[in-house]
Amino acid sequence: TNYFIQSNLRVSMSRRKRTAEKKKKSKFQYLDNEINSDKLVDDITCKGCFQIFSPGRVPKILLCLHTLCSECITRSIAANADKNKVNCCSCKMHSVAQNPDSFRTHSFVQILSDIASCYEGHLNGTLRCIGCKNVAGLRCLTCNENYCQEHTDFHVRSRATSHHKVLTFKQILNSPLLISTIKREENCPSHTSKILEFFCYTCKLPICTSCALAQHKSCVYEELGVAISALKQKFENLKPAFNRKAYNLKKMDTLLGNSSKQLEGEFSNCLASVGDMSDKIMRTLRQKEASFNHEIEDHCTQPLFKCGDVDVILCLWSISNAAERQFRRAAGVPVSRRG
Repeated sequence: TNYFIQSNLRVSMSRRKRTAEKKKKSKFQYLDNEINSDKLVDDITCKGCFQIFSPGRVPKILLCLHTLCSECITRSIAANADKNKVNCCSCKMHSVAQNPDSFRTHSFVQILSDIASCYEGHLNGTLRCIGCKNVAGLRCLTCNENYCQEHTDFHVRSRATSHHKVLTFKQILNSPLLISTIKREENCPSHTSKILEFFCYTCKLPICTSCALAQHKSCVYEELGVAISALKQKFENLKPAFNRKAYNLKKMDTLLGNSSKQLEGEFSNCLASVGDMSDKIMRTLRQKEASFNHEIEDHCTQPLFKCGDVDVILCLWSISNAAERQFRRAAGVPVSRRG
């Protein structure tokens, strides 16, 4: 029964996977052979509902560092309303939250999914330049805006935006890590018109000037650039110790693997020796049993008494009867004449 249940589960999971792959292909049929579409679609697809991330399905980072869309998080919280649990579809780990806003937005995945949808609009001719009505074919990664070739030339020649990184959609989708190399200014979630300028060490949060003056007066904070440099240096200092521990763990893993193989060999040898001993004991027991059966059969075939033995028994019986009569007369007990 368990075998059939497991086989049915495997079949249903494979069907679900094939359905999800079909959905991915139907969603991104516009991706040509020049783009690594499989890796791209896997990065911008939610593992819970197999839908592409969009403004209505914001990618959120769970406590296990896996990504789930806001719709799946809302459904998971509604299904576990008493505990506010969010179940990760990748590692089955539980995260506690009251709403999707409790988790940080995965900015990299969000921008990447937006660029993928913009590339679809560029191929369809529906994506417009921010400065005119022409079809946009380039993207500024610094300000996250789409431009045509004419406005791109003006954008990169301007003194204020000459340092911005402007690339075609294909270039970005073929090298998505370019997105993470761009330094961009992010607004404060509490004060949307303010830019994040400081990092609060007490609350471990990036904050703006208004937050620093109003809510973090007693906290220890520093400029965001200085804090990032300090954290990078801290990570660099931790790298040698981490590498040593990783090397030691790998060495211990190798030793454990060799020891386990040695133990398995010794265990198999012990099993073989025990099997040999048990076979020897069983053979000895069967030989003893056969000899005992043979002796019993020999005794059973011999006559019970010989003629001389019968005469001796009758003589002994008459002597015992005479002795019994003498004993009864001495004791004054009447003796019967029978026998």
